[in-house]
Amino acid sequence: MSRYFSVWVSFGMLPPLLLAVGAIVCSEKETLLKPIPGTVTQLTDCLMECTGMTYIKKLQLRDTHNIRLKDSTEGDLGEYCWSMQLKCTIGESFKRAYVVLPVDISSAGHQMLEVRTTIPSSTTLHAHNSPTTIAESCGRRYDVTQHFSTETTGDLFCVQVVARGNNVLKCPPYLVTFWQRSPNQSNQEGGG
Repeated sequence: MSRYFSVWVSFGMLPPLLLAVGAIVCSEKETLLKPIPGTVTQLTDCLMECTGMTYIKKLQLRDTHNIRLKDSTEGDLGEYCWSMQLKCTIGESFKRAYVVLPVDISSAGHQMLEVRTTIPSSTTLHAHNSPTTIAESCGRRYDVTQHFSTETTGDLFCVQVVARGNNVLKCPPYLVTFWQRSPNQSNQEGGG
């Protein structure tokens, strides 16, 4: 196990992996160490596993996008929500966003899901079946790029998952965003 960990550290893969799940937030203007707020939520096993598998696929595909994965928060009954204020660094531009439902894709139960946005507006989402850098084992992907790339009112983006039959979700859904970094940009925190 220690050799496996050493390989991750030696090849510089661990810091980007931790950044993707929000464990490291560092810029030139911030101190390296800062207290962790008491309200930090534990990351789900699904999110951690998907992050690792996605970064392995990212390396295999030589994908140059920055990828961030974020757990959802519970909204009203049956809703899963994310902030519309996506965190980025100066020099990055937003490219794509997907809501990922951690389901067992080998079972037929995931086909009985209906996923719809509730905030800012109500629309039905359709599963994204084209290849992405997101590992297939993460679950069903729903492209929500348009909801984050247009001017919208409100602070939250929420989806509601309706399952016909038993609950097929292994964990709450999460948001995966893709960013393109402009060459020769410093790593400073920015809004957007």
